[in-house]
Amino acid sequence: MEVSDLWKSLSRSLFANMDDAFIASFRRPGGANNRLGAWDPFDKTTPYFKFMLFTEAERQPDRFFELYRALGATDIGDPVSVSVKRCKINIDYLFALEEFMFLEKALDLKTVRSVVEIGAGFGRTCHTLLALSNHIERYTIVDLPEVLELSRRVLAKAAPDQFDKIAFIDAADTAAWQKFSADLAINIDSFQEMPPATVKDYIDGLVARCRNFYVKNPIGKYEPASIGLDIDAAKFNDVFSLGLCHDVIDIFNDEALAQARKIYLDAYRPGPSWQLAADRPMSMVPYLQHALYRNGAA
Repeated sequence: MEVSDLWKSLSRSLFANMDDAFIASFRRPGGANNRLGAWDPFDKTTPYFKFMLFTEAERQPDRFFELYRALGATDIGDPVSVSVKRCKINIDYLFALEEFMFLEKALDLKTVRSVVEIGAGFGRTCHTLLALSNHIERYTIVDLPEVLELSRRVLAKAAPDQFDKIAFIDAADTAAWQKFSADLAINIDSFQEMPPATVKDYIDGLVARCRNFYVKNPIGKYEPASIGLDIDAAKFNDVFSLGLCHDVIDIFNDEALAQARKIYLDAYRPGPSWQLAADRPMSMVPYLQHALYRNGAA
């Protein structure tokens, strides 16, 4: 299984030392979660980040807060949070609940007994689905070994009563994950960091045997300078060729986003028998797109 230069570097640097101090702080500003989450609130922008998070949380419907209270431990790793309607809300679980509510509307979750997630980060989606959908009997995570250690340790704390339902598979062990089928396959914001051949291996070798496929990834690439980031993307020489959507777009241009979404929805459809069941842009970060596909051959 080919791993991108980006993740080879990150595995050697950020995820090499998975001790208790790391687990207690990896979601602080500047911590390792900036490679797993959607936005890292660096110290100099934390007030703006909290303002945006607070504003987005205030817009949520009452059901969001009912679900959030049902999650239990959402603050492992010491993330930045805001308080709305007696909930301490952080961005990771705000996103996780938007994903859950999208799936809840698009899919009868009572029919989902098994889930396989490709690239689970620290495990927020697994935690959310197991906490809120008691019909799930098996949840399998396929990931790089360094990140598997993180999700294993976090989920043991976040979902102790559900932990025996979770299986962890090294992404390099292709013989293991190619044996799986599931009611629902998931990839959130990590296909974009894999070589296209690796994405195809996952889709053809794992997703194709599943009944439903939920994907939420960026619909294109952007130049860091275009959003004010001083990052030398050239040091990761494959970064613009990763994933299935390679066009460099203006992520703050509605026409560019609309065109890129059409390309994205076609690119991530697993095959001819798969039908798009539902899609919509992510609310807070609209260059990411929710999409659910159903396998007509399953």
